[in-house]
Amino acid sequence: MEDERYTILLVSEKAEKTRRIRLRPASLRFIVIGIIFIIIGGLSSLIYSISYMNKISEINAENLKMRTERKDVAKLIIDLQRIQEMDTYVRQSLGMPDPIKDLDSDFEKSLSVQVSYLENIPSLMPTFGFVTQGFSKGKFANRSNHTGLDIAASLLTPIKATADAFVVFSGWHHLYGNLIILSHGNRYFSLYGHNHQNIVKERDNVKRGQLIALMGESGVTSGPHLHFEIWKNGIPLDPTIYIPEYKSDYMIGYYEKK
Repeated sequence: MEDERYTILLVSEKAEKTRRIRLRPASLRFIVIGIIFIIIGGLSSLIYSISYMNKISEINAENLKMRTERKDVAKLIIDLQRIQEMDTYVRQSLGMPDPIKDLDSDFEKSLSVQVSYLENIPSLMPTFGFVTQGFSKGKFANRSNHTGLDIAASLLTPIKATADAFVVFSGWHHLYGNLIILSHGNRYFSLYGHNHQNIVKERDNVKRGQLIALMGESGVTSGPHLHFEIWKNGIPLDPTIYIPEYKSDYMIGYYEKK
């Protein structure tokens, strides 16, 4: 009895000749297994190629992010220079001399500032809320430097100018989100960060108590609050020196008074 064989017919559409291929069962199984391996190999290569292309896309996205961050850093440097130039412009427009004062004052000296509640001294509460993080700087700091106050309140709570001022910056900052910086003259500046919306624009003149922003959570933040700073002669000062209301027990949130 002859061995069982399988016949494959190859028929040409142009010629009348027909080819016959006779295969033993073992040979047919070998061919089928080979075809299966080829299909599996092709699918594996396709999956690997897709994964490789995804990695390339991720690398390109990271490179784009790094380039964007470099541009942001360069913009911040330009903004800082612009703020310095704007301060000079404000002092000149007000007929104030360029003070060449001792900038070696340390944190201890800044605590003895003689506070005067004139219209250009940032002494009005910018908003009502709970102080969730206080000021800490210099060798008296009991934590990492935090050159201002974090004041938490509801989203869209009004934020007001702490004194008469000239708006030297109103825009976006990668850390503080929507940010406003006011120049009050005599080398005083105040900073308002994480705003939901900036109401005033650069070069605007604002009055003490005027609405300048709405509280938000833009930038790097875990919830709605105002990051508020006061600067004098390029040195950050504890805002509670000028606004003692923020020292009150009923306004202290989640940090302990030092």
